[in-house]
Amino acid sequence: MRAIMGEEKKSDLDKVTFTSDTLRKYFPKSYTPARMQETIIKLLEQWQKKRQRDQER
Repeated sequence: MRAIMGEEKKSDLDKVTFTSDTLRKYFPKSYTPARMQETIIKLLEQWQKKRQRDQER
């Protein structure tokens, strides 16, 4: 029973979390959490496209 209770759940494995202090230092104070998320996703998409282009060379 202890082994089962100690296993990581799938939802825990699919989640990445950051403290607000970690993220806030990269964004203006006026940014909402939703706007920070939008920006992060946009930057990750740009990074992924760049990596794909670089791999094709």
